[in-house]
Amino acid sequence: MEANIIELGEGKAFDFFFRKYYTALCFFANSILHDEEVSKDLVQDCYVKLWNSHTIKQRADTVKPFLYTAVRNKCLDFLRKKKVMNKAEVQLIKSNSDSDFGYFDEAAFAEMIREIMEHIEALPSTMKKVFKLYYLEGKKYKEIATELHSSPEAVRKQKSRALAILKKKIPPPLYCLLVALLKEKDELVEKLMQKK
Repeated sequence: MEANIIELGEGKAFDFFFRKYYTALCFFANSILHDEEVSKDLVQDCYVKLWNSHTIKQRADTVKPFLYTAVRNKCLDFLRKKKVMNKAEVQLIKSNSDSDFGYFDEAAFAEMIREIMEHIEALPSTMKKVFKLYYLEGKKYKEIATELHSSPEAVRKQKSRALAILKKKIPPPLYCLLVALLKEKDELVEKLMQKK
């Protein structure tokens, strides 16, 4: 599929790769930098690099490794410039990654997140909004209800239905990962509520 995507034209192929990998790459970058905004900026820079390199036109099948390698290198360069890591540490990470893909765990995890996000995006419109507002933006039932002109109880039901749909559609190992991530998010929201 990816190798044939260029038949759609370079612009559409680029859009395909952006939609497919952007979220996972941001997650991957953030696992290195622990800074969401900087991670997004660096990932966007890597997409510009992808466009300028003509990799899509010449070798569409290498786009995924190209992007992960570019993001990893950008992150390491950023850390070195910020003097968070010295040159020797950065070189050690780079050489380990080049020889045995030491960053595989983060890349694989980012890919699992991408697959989960695809299932979330496929939810019916209202459920998807509720799910994202609750879990990704950390809003309370009452806030979501106000935003969607609904009731807190209706929001709670939409969230429960969304989880039921995801449980049916997502393969069990990925669903376990999703539940673990959502539990962590719920606990964080609860702590924040207690501080208010």
